[in-house]
Amino acid sequence: MQPCNACRELVGKPSSVSPHGDLAASGVSAIGPSGHTTKISSNWNCTVCGSWLYQNTADGTPPGEWVMGEHQRASPGKA
Repeated sequence: MQPCNACRELVGKPSSVSPHGDLAASGVSAIGPSGHTTKISSNWNCTVCGSWLYQNTADGTPPGEWVMGEHQRASPGKA
């Protein structure tokens, strides 16, 4: 995977920064028991380069920051 410039530039920015135009919303990640879950990120997939970006909430790691990573279904043990 070679991230495009738009994805690279978003990584590390505050989560309050809007996603770039080629990111497609792909659900959310949450932790906790059913009925008492805490949202930790909004998940995005780039339609240009295929990168997965995560718009972390204050409860994400790192909190309130854009990060790049693997698709969570491809990473056993992740929330």
